[in-house]
Amino acid sequence: MIKIIDNINELENIIPDLESMPLLAIDTETTGLDPYRSKVLLFQIGDLEKQFIIDCRKVSIEPLRKILESDKPKVLQNAKFDYKMVKHSFKIEIENMIDTMLIEQVLMAGKSDGQFGLDDLAEKYLNTRIDKSERKSFIDHSGDFTESQLEYAQNDLIYVLRILESQVKALVKENLQETAKLECMAINAFGDIEYNGMLLDKNKWSEILEEEFMKKKEAEKILDSIFKPISELDLFGGSVNINYDSDEQLKDALEKIGIKVNDTSKATISHIDPKIGQAILDYREHQKVVSAYGKGFLEHIHPDTGRIHPTFRQLGASSGRTSCADPNLQNIKADSRFRSCFIAPSGRKLVIADYSGCELRIIAELSNDEVFLETFRTGGDLHSIVASSIFKKNVSKTENPELRQKAKAINFGLAYGMGAQGLAASLEIPEKEAEELLEHYFNSYPKVKKYLDESANIALKRGYSVTIGGRKRYYEIKDRNDQKEIASIIRQAKNAPIQGTSADMTKLALIWIRKAIKEKNIDAKLVNTVHDEIVLECDENVAEESAQIMRDCMIKAGEYYLHKLPIEVEYAISDCWQK
Repeated sequence: MIKIIDNINELENIIPDLESMPLLAIDTETTGLDPYRSKVLLFQIGDLEKQFIIDCRKVSIEPLRKILESDKPKVLQNAKFDYKMVKHSFKIEIENMIDTMLIEQVLMAGKSDGQFGLDDLAEKYLNTRIDKSERKSFIDHSGDFTESQLEYAQNDLIYVLRILESQVKALVKENLQETAKLECMAINAFGDIEYNGMLLDKNKWSEILEEEFMKKKEAEKILDSIFKPISELDLFGGSVNINYDSDEQLKDALEKIGIKVNDTSKATISHIDPKIGQAILDYREHQKVVSAYGKGFLEHIHPDTGRIHPTFRQLGASSGRTSCADPNLQNIKADSRFRSCFIAPSGRKLVIADYSGCELRIIAELSNDEVFLETFRTGGDLHSIVASSIFKKNVSKTENPELRQKAKAINFGLAYGMGAQGLAASLEIPEKEAEELLEHYFNSYPKVKKYLDESANIALKRGYSVTIGGRKRYYEIKDRNDQKEIASIIRQAKNAPIQGTSADMTKLALIWIRKAIKEKNIDAKLVNTVHDEIVLECDENVAEESAQIMRDCMIKAGEYYLHKLPIEVEYAISDCWQK
């Protein structure tokens, strides 16, 4: 019979046992997934020898605060979930968490067979199958817990401890301890970002959305008139048999009016009849906005908080970069009017800080290119300098700015392993011209080319890329004679060390920012991050202090990885989210 703790005396009696344990396992059983609306039913804590199950309906875990908020390591599976649930229900922030799910993602980055649920890990490391159906029994549960429910809750502690033992061996073997430590240290920051959420001006958002919808309809009317001769018409004279979102239907329609195209990419459409091409591009632009930011987006406003609480995946990409969903705040462009709808409440401010030229600085560090390094050391404009060397003309933000834009596209494209085809699409130029541009670029900066080529070749040879901090991104090469597969891996291998190092810098900055605002006890909280950008919400009286904390922590995090050039961080204090 498993003993369940349901009174304060029994709870206080287990504290000496917990204090003597060098490593604790923690888990919760809850009525749902929403920390604002769900309740913690059971709180499990212990080690392999002793496991304690606490009935949170009858007793608060407040007596465990000191242990939970201490530096004693605690292992959990999907720790961010339990962190948010405990934070809301008990106002306790569990510190120094180790997450078996994140560790597995670090170990399997880029590998196709990566499954990260507790049941997957138990089967992989312990050869044990978990009955998933027992999880559902806790939803809306009342009354006494069954023996099978308690056994399930108890096993969750035992499983994560035994899984961790195997994972630690794998981490040591692959030399990934530092990456795993970074990810685990960042759990609290991402948990806080999700829990805190961002305030949205719903009325302003709806007004902008309505404008976009009207512009979409205007573009649609122009297209209807263009294709009217070859269309079936509805009662109002509109086209009813052409779906402008369908590439095939659009290609057929264009061919029927005498315009034959191989595809409907932006680069191709930009070179057809200007009136028709522009109408198609306008329609696509506004349709994309309407579909991305329409009714479905507003449904993410939480009814209790009035805020957007997205889900962040710390390892959303194999490179280590974070992704965001429900909704995707990383998808809102920096220059978008929609950004201004994310606001600070009355009496508060948003502080927005980001790294200046983050990925280009990483390229400079890794390639050791003298021009890149010197430009960053002296504060020069790299895009203008690159453009001048490629095109043999004076280039600045005001002189020949179109050439600067081309150089900028190449600079940033290199960080994503972009080739001639991608550059052609980006600049809307023929692929031959893009090839020539890249050739001029690499002739001017041979060390950059050498680094990118070596990065790809090494990855192909050993099967993984490595960031400056030691993060690995693995590649599963199925057929070395498949040129398409090899080209894809080469592209990813050029990108992964750059993008991954950028992710490492930002995660370390988030860790240090959260720590600093807690230590200084200022009224500030993390509310968002977009790749190398971090957003903080704070009381207006501490806005300047918060901004300095962010800047200092971000620079320190950058200097932890980059040693050959200065780190620059730009910030703004605003009533809304802006660049």
